[in-house]
Amino acid sequence: MDTLMMELLARLGWTSVQSAVLVGLVWGVCRLLPGLPAATCVRLWWLVAAQAVLGLVWSSPLELAVLPAPATQTTQVVALPAMDAALVAPAALETVAMAAPASALWSWPALLLAVWAAGVLVLLLHSLRGYRHSRALVRDAAECTDATLQQALQLAAEAHGLRRAPTLKLSAQIRSPQLIGPWRPVLLLPARELPTMGADDLDMALTHELIHLQRRDLWWGLLPALAQHVFFFHPLVHLAAREYALAREEACDGAVVAGHGHCRHEYGRLLVQLGVAPRPAVGVASASPNFRSLKRRLLSLQQTRRFPRVAALAITAVFVLVGVAPLRLVAAVAPPPPPAPVAPRLPTPPEPLPAPEPMEAPTPAPAPRPMPAPRPLPAPHAPAAPTAPAAPQAPQPPQALNTDTSFVTHGQLNLSQQPGQAFVLMSNGDNLVNASLADLKQARRDAGNSEPALWVRRGQTRYLIRDPAVLKQLVRTQAEVAALGNAQATLGDLQADIGEHMAKVSFQVAADATASVDVAEVANQAAREANVEGARAAGRAARQARIDAGRALDARQMASAAQQQAEFGRQQAKLAQQQAVASARAVREVRLVIDQALSSGKAQRMGE
Repeated sequence: MDTLMMELLARLGWTSVQSAVLVGLVWGVCRLLPGLPAATCVRLWWLVAAQAVLGLVWSSPLELAVLPAPATQTTQVVALPAMDAALVAPAALETVAMAAPASALWSWPALLLAVWAAGVLVLLLHSLRGYRHSRALVRDAAECTDATLQQALQLAAEAHGLRRAPTLKLSAQIRSPQLIGPWRPVLLLPARELPTMGADDLDMALTHELIHLQRRDLWWGLLPALAQHVFFFHPLVHLAAREYALAREEACDGAVVAGHGHCRHEYGRLLVQLGVAPRPAVGVASASPNFRSLKRRLLSLQQTRRFPRVAALAITAVFVLVGVAPLRLVAAVAPPPPPAPVAPRLPTPPEPLPAPEPMEAPTPAPAPRPMPAPRPLPAPHAPAAPTAPAAPQAPQPPQALNTDTSFVTHGQLNLSQQPGQAFVLMSNGDNLVNASLADLKQARRDAGNSEPALWVRRGQTRYLIRDPAVLKQLVRTQAEVAALGNAQATLGDLQADIGEHMAKVSFQVAADATASVDVAEVANQAAREANVEGARAAGRAARQARIDAGRALDARQMASAAQQQAEFGRQQAKLAQQQAVASARAVREVRLVIDQALSSGKAQRMGE
C-alpha cells in the first residue's frame, strides 16, 4: 500500500511539472503564430490533456539522463563488524522502532493522497449534478413537430456526412441552440427565441452544432474533462481545458463561414444576438460562456489569411513526439568502467632510506703549559638512525565474509534517519545498501544465514527476494562496488603508513636539534673553562655540521614521503570517482529489479 501511494504521488508530481512545461510551449506557439488555424490549436490543447492522463497511468515513463550527477552522492564505504547491541545504543533503536508505526499512520504521503482523493470526489459530484441537469433539460423539452425544420435538419446532416440526424427538441429553459450528448445526442432549440430567428440565422446555428457532431467533439472533450478532474489542483490544466473549449468553438465558427466570405458579418451578428450563456455540462452551445470568449470568437472571424497546412501538421507532429510521452529527468551517468574491474596497481612502497653515519666528536685543542690541562670533552652521542617504515603489503582481493561475526557494507548507510524506501543486497558477506542502520539490522535478521538475498522496505512493508534469476544480474555490480571499496581502503592504509613515517622523521628532527643544543653547551663550557678559542670554534663547527647533515637527510625523507602520499591521493580520488559511478548505476539496477520483482510476485512479504 505504501508503495502504491509513493508511486502515485511521484506520478502526480512529475506529470504536473511536465504539463506546466507543455502548456507554456503550446501557449507560446499559439501567441507567436496568430494565423495558426483554430483546428490546430484544438489539437495542441487536447494533447496537453492527453499528456496529463497518460502521465498518471503510464507505468514506464521515458527517462532522460540530462541532470548532472550530484557530487554529494559519492558512495560511502563503511566497514562494519557484526551488528549487535554493543554497536548502537539499544534505547535509540527501540525509540526508532516504536516511533515508526505511529508516524506511518499519519505520514505525509497518506495525507496528500487523502486531500487529492477528496478534491477529485468533490469535482466528480459537481459534474454529476451538471449531467443530471442536462438530462433534465432533455426530458422537459418538447418534441419538434415542424416537418420543414425536421427536413432541413436531415438534409444538413447528410451534407455533413452524418448517418443519422440528432433528435430535435424545443426547450423554454435555454436561450441558444445546444447539443447534449455524447450518448444519443439531442439538439435543443430555444422555444422563445426561435420565432425571432431568420432562416439564415437558424441555418448557421444548426450548421454549427452539426459540425460539432461531425467532428465528434462531445467524445473528444471527455479527455480534457477527465484531466481537469484528476488535476483539479493544477491551474494550468484548467487553463488548457478552457483554451481547448474556446479553440473548439472558433474552429466550428471557421468551418461555418469557410468559403462564404460574405456571411462573416451575418454570423458575427448571430453570435452577438445569442449572447452569453452557460456551457452545458455534457454538451456544447452556440452561445459563448463569457464575454471574453465572445470577443475572441468575433476577432477570429476576421482572420482571412491561410496558414500552410504542411506547417500546421508539422507543429502538431512535433508536440506529439516530444510532449505527450511521460518523461522523467534523471542524473547522467558517466561511461561505465571495464566489465571486469581489477584492483588498481598501487605504487611500490618507498625504499627505506639509509641511516646517516654518526659524526665524530670534535677533539679539543691542547691546553697551554702555564694553565692546567682542560678536561676532555665527552663525545656526543651519535643520532639514532631513523627507522624506515615497513613496506606496505599489496592489497588483497576482497574475501567472501559469510560468517556470523563480521561483514562489509558498501553503499549509503544513513545513521540518523530512516528513508521512506530502503534495500539491502546481501551476497557472500558483502552488503550493498541504501538504507538506515535499523534497516540493516532488520535485513540481517530477516535473511538469517541464507545468502544471497535482497531485502526491501517500502514504507513499513518489508519484502525478501531470493529468486536466483533476479539476484544473478546484481552479483556482478555488487562485486564491482566491493572491489573498488576495498581498493580505497588499501590506499588509506598506505597513506596512514606514510603519515606515521613522516611523524617519526619529525620526531627525529626534534631529537637531533636537542642533541645539537647539548653539544653546543658542552663546547661552550669547555671554552669557558679552558679559555681556548679553538675549542669554541670546533664546537660551533660540529654543531653546524650536525644540523646541516640532519636537515639534508630529513628533507630528503620528507620529500619522498610527501611524493608518495600525493600519488596515493590521486589514486584514491580516481577510485572514488569510479566508485561513485558504479554505486549510482548499482542503485538504479537494484531499484529496477525491485519493481520487477514486486510486480511479478517474486518478492516474499515479511511480517510487519
